[in-house]
Amino acid sequence: MFKHWTNRWDELAVLVDTGAAYLAYLIAVHVYLTWINPRVATVELITFYFSFSPVLLALNWLVLKFNFKGYSRRWNQLPAEARMLVLSNLESTLALALLIFFVKATWFSRLIFVLLPVISLILQLTVHTLTKVGVNRFRLGGMDVRRLIVMGYPKRVKIFARTVDAVPEAGMEVIDRLEIPLGSVEKGHQGIDKLRQLLHSTVVDTVVLALPMADDVMMNAIRMAHQQGKEVRLVLDEVGAFAYKSVLYDFYGNSVLVVNSSRGQQSARQAVKRIMDVLFSFLGIIVTLPIMALVALLIKWDSPDGPVFFVQQRVGLNGRLFPCFKFRTMVPNAESLKEEIAHLNVMSGPVFKVPDDPRVTRIGKFLRKTSLDELPQLLNVLLGHMSLVGPRPALPSEVERYGEDYRKRLSVRPGITCLWQISGRNEIDFEQWMQLDMEYIDSWSLLLDFKILLKTIPAVLQQKGAH
Repeated sequence: MFKHWTNRWDELAVLVDTGAAYLAYLIAVHVYLTWINPRVATVELITFYFSFSPVLLALNWLVLKFNFKGYSRRWNQLPAEARMLVLSNLESTLALALLIFFVKATWFSRLIFVLLPVISLILQLTVHTLTKVGVNRFRLGGMDVRRLIVMGYPKRVKIFARTVDAVPEAGMEVIDRLEIPLGSVEKGHQGIDKLRQLLHSTVVDTVVLALPMADDVMMNAIRMAHQQGKEVRLVLDEVGAFAYKSVLYDFYGNSVLVVNSSRGQQSARQAVKRIMDVLFSFLGIIVTLPIMALVALLIKWDSPDGPVFFVQQRVGLNGRLFPCFKFRTMVPNAESLKEEIAHLNVMSGPVFKVPDDPRVTRIGKFLRKTSLDELPQLLNVLLGHMSLVGPRPALPSEVERYGEDYRKRLSVRPGITCLWQISGRNEIDFEQWMQLDMEYIDSWSLLLDFKILLKTIPAVLQQKGAH
């Protein structure tokens, strides 16, 4: 019963936040047409805006459902909900901008893109804050208290019980702690017997299992709780430290819990990232096609003996090899000359970089300074080999020398630009470069990608660390 109520609360919370976003849209339109630019407030324009409102309503509902799979009046904290609200508003604003672009709704004011997410976030945060404060005060008065039995690994049972005691506003009370050391069959049987007795003799709302536990003890506890309609929650062991967002699948009768080792592996947001990569790489290819044609002509004029493109095997997602496309910036026999200038390498680790490399052509120097040599990699992005933002694609020979600490770079698609690109490029040593990539993977978000893309433009124009 409690589980069903929790699901109803989830749905209600999504609907309330959707309503707040819809109200924010109406307020933004009213403010724009009444106070900011009343000159354009024709009946036709007002009709356009209000005809568009159901689309916005559906869009916000989808984004909120996408982000808010963990609404809880008891288990979530306000900062976590605030972060999810910020993310959902950014995503809905981006989706709205793309929709406006594709339907060519030129009547839609850009100012509303600024007003809408700000007003929406203020309204939603206000609702969440008032709800949390009101419910917390209600519970501190001894109302809406859920009674818990905490069972499992002794250390985790104690930690979780202390946490519950420290936050009375969560409205939870531990009525008993059943500590079961790993490997103790006798304690396991005693714990199950005690759990059965408690479920029969006292009021219990939730059974909390603190992992690790022996499989037979855990399954018996879960079955017993389910038979009596009790909610079961698991306090994870060390695996939980990696579980940024786990997803449970039924794989032909096998329950498979997917535990992502980083935010960069969250499949749902990776799908959004991939869609953005396809859209922007396709548009980028169209916009830069005249520039690429001119670059190709200049390369043939400057160095007619060699090809226009330099195609090299690089290491991509999870170690997959792919042909990385670049404009050729060196003489045709550059690879055979590499050993002769190996002593000029200025980079630590397995990376090879030579300032004023004698193998670089005249046009090549300009292309490298301006990063125009990397424009063909937009095709790699479109084909799925790369992403717009991600760790730079490495050579197989470099990956062989990574060691265990840095192989995590291969867990995401390599990118055209990254934190290294906007932080000084070749002025950064190998260790710092790898640490920046680890930081990107562990803290990845769509917002971080947009920040890196925006900072890439001035970084390229300043040509800092480019050679």
